[in-house]
Amino acid sequence: MNDESKDFNYTVGIFDVICRAIRKRVEEGAKDGKTYGIGVYTDEYCKQELMTNVMKSTEERMQIAKSFEGVDFVFSVDTKDHDKIDALAQQAYEDYLADKKKEEQPKRFKLGFVIGSFDMLHLGHLEHIDMTKQLCEKVVAVLKTDERIHKNKNKWPKQSTIERAAVLQMMTQIHDIMYMDVDTTRQDIVNDILERFPDIDPKNIVAVFGSDLQAKEEPFTHTDWDKINVVFTPRSKEKMKIVSSTHYGQVCEENGGIHALEEREEANLE
Repeated sequence: MNDESKDFNYTVGIFDVICRAIRKRVEEGAKDGKTYGIGVYTDEYCKQELMTNVMKSTEERMQIAKSFEGVDFVFSVDTKDHDKIDALAQQAYEDYLADKKKEEQPKRFKLGFVIGSFDMLHLGHLEHIDMTKQLCEKVVAVLKTDERIHKNKNKWPKQSTIERAAVLQMMTQIHDIMYMDVDTTRQDIVNDILERFPDIDPKNIVAVFGSDLQAKEEPFTHTDWDKINVVFTPRSKEKMKIVSSTHYGQVCEENGGIHALEEREEANLE
């Protein structure tokens, strides 16, 4: 919502599936230079008032919305009353101004990269990217293409390579995006990183993986990853059962498929 009398603007929506309509609205909302916020409808409100079930929790959807470039603050919404929404947005804006005063901690590495499909961006992706950003000044996302995912898992992602890249490009944590195609090797990734960032010493570059991939990737620390650092971050196996692209893919189909969810997002944007 744009209001010339306020120092900020905001948009309200579901933010369960980050579709083109959401990407466009966020881009438009953030471009005028004002502080920009996003209000996210709560689980209960979606179910009781919008008559729809969401895949991701309120907190998860808020965290995803907060990660987007140009988004300064987020807040939960359980009403259609514009005056009440304005009050919620005002409080969130004031909290944002207070938090902005905090100093950022120094980083351990100059650059880190994460590898993944990032299909239907969810909390697991976000936590992994956030932990990488806590370690590094710059974060590069190495995005697996549709063809690579299909080759390795015999299935297609819900969102295309182009759509998934567009979502990652919205994220303030992501400095750049590379692609992992069918024949891309680990050594290819390292060489591409070193070529793109020739001014960064390999000693200040790190590949960041979840702990679930430690057994798979650790042997390569002495071969393919030998020029750079490798860090494994904690990842709960129990949490991955309900916070993963596979899980959300199943829930997506149970709710009419990706196109139905994208249409729902667009219909409930304010």
